[in-house]
Amino acid sequence: MKFFTKTVAIVLAMFLFTSFSNHPLADILRFNLPVELRRVMDENRKITFPPLHPDLEYVINSFVPRNLDKDEHYRVLEILGQARRRHMAGQGYFAFIRNWGTTVDFGAFLTHEQLDKEIRFFFDLLRHGYDGYLYFGGDDVFLPVRDAMLERLADMTDPLQVYSYLNDLLVPAFQGVIADNHFHVQHVRFGPPAHVPFMNEEFILRRSEGGFVTVIDGISYRVVEVTRHSSSPLDGTLPTLTPAGELVWVFGIVTTDSGRDVIEITVLLENTATNESRSHPVDLHRIDSPQFLAGPMVSICESAGITIMKNRRLSAASPSLTPFEETDAFLRSGYELRDSPILIMDLRGHTGGSSSLARQWMEMYVDHKPQRNSLFAWSSLRISTVASALTNFFSPSFTALHLLTPENLMGERFIRAKDPRFAETRVTGTSALERPPLTTSVSGTLPHVPIPNKNLVIVLTDKNIGSAGELFVGHLRQLENVLVVGTNTAGALLTSNVGRAILPYSGLAVMFGTRLNLRHDLSQFEGIGFKPDLWVPPGESLERVLRFIERYGLVNAASGTTD
Repeated sequence: MKFFTKTVAIVLAMFLFTSFSNHPLADILRFNLPVELRRVMDENRKITFPPLHPDLEYVINSFVPRNLDKDEHYRVLEILGQARRRHMAGQGYFAFIRNWGTTVDFGAFLTHEQLDKEIRFFFDLLRHGYDGYLYFGGDDVFLPVRDAMLERLADMTDPLQVYSYLNDLLVPAFQGVIADNHFHVQHVRFGPPAHVPFMNEEFILRRSEGGFVTVIDGISYRVVEVTRHSSSPLDGTLPTLTPAGELVWVFGIVTTDSGRDVIEITVLLENTATNESRSHPVDLHRIDSPQFLAGPMVSICESAGITIMKNRRLSAASPSLTPFEETDAFLRSGYELRDSPILIMDLRGHTGGSSSLARQWMEMYVDHKPQRNSLFAWSSLRISTVASALTNFFSPSFTALHLLTPENLMGERFIRAKDPRFAETRVTGTSALERPPLTTSVSGTLPHVPIPNKNLVIVLTDKNIGSAGELFVGHLRQLENVLVVGTNTAGALLTSNVGRAILPYSGLAVMFGTRLNLRHDLSQFEGIGFKPDLWVPPGESLERVLRFIERYGLVNAASGTTD
């Protein structure tokens, strides 16, 4: 019997050993995280990588336009280039970039004839360059919107002030049609209602065999039921850290009802001593995030022996460093931080940038590049010339590379063959419009096995993390021993590969994505984002995490010492 027990134990140990990506079991479990927390982390990893929808590839391909008319395509391209040249004239290239979207004369007047041409051009531009065009209904939706705008214009003053054109015509027309956080007209965003957390930290909930238990006025109560808010995807309780760093649960929901500061829910409680039930109202308070300064791309410091890396963006903009120096410092930090047993990655307020930098940083950190298409399946209009012109709108070689006519396609092929930026679009003997304007990526092998990582990485998140910053969060989710603390991210990834343009008469700046991204199970991401493992007010998350590390002795676990 002893021999049998010993054999089973050895086999079980070998199974566990190989189940963790061939890493020593001590590397995975040396951080003595509470069992309940490990369970939450494992469950959220599944949510980050949802199962594949059986019709995913068909669905995503159905949203990609085909058979675009060549003459119309190049007419749109030429107008786009003319507007760019006109607004760049007199400013110079760098001033044009710096002043983009800030030099509009809102007090100027435009005739109805000018606005009619501009509105028609804008909708043509969306048809040929916006990868959300078919997703939001295509011609069946957008053309009636355009025609309604033109009818509305006929009833407005002629000439019409640019301010009124933007706020009384353009903005109302797109509201309710487009729900995309990357779609902007002169800095007006057309995203969906944001999911916002509401919490009450007055009532501390702790798990017991019979569910959650809380203490009110010295009396112990079992939580029987929480009246669920109609628009909340969660069930009324959220795991969190107290200001002292203890893992507990509190009453909370995540809802699109963001116009309020307080939401009341009703909780049914049962006295653990008498079994008597009572209803108790609970006020949930909106959890907001403070504004965090952008700063350099990477900033590293220590607190109580814990390494803290701050990364607010994935684009170089430091006044004291060249773009190469700043990018190099960020990527090198991935290698340099490998030896930090506990790493706090502060991504709060992350504004996005180049997602390739996030993947490269991960490769520097763990010698393993994450798969972008494990988070989203995507289609892209990048090989369409209009979409390419939009994404390269600030390129000084815009005119040479993209202002092409059907007669000049041989010149396009020559330039694309020489310029390494167009390596992925080279197809011998065909033009950009003679081949399907489409690239797609649908991952059939999702990363069920985490990327090996012996360190504990704690990622701080908030509602202001969007775009490439969210991809960074998703990539980090692929690592072993990753804990995400804060609130849900913005949910700004329905489209990406952002293109920019200047409308020809008003000079209004527009911005939208040329790549469509869908979750593998076709669930909604925009406005929801990635949720954390622990819901903690972002303004206090760093301090609470440091106390959490101390409270659970994680520093000792990392160093291999005992108390």
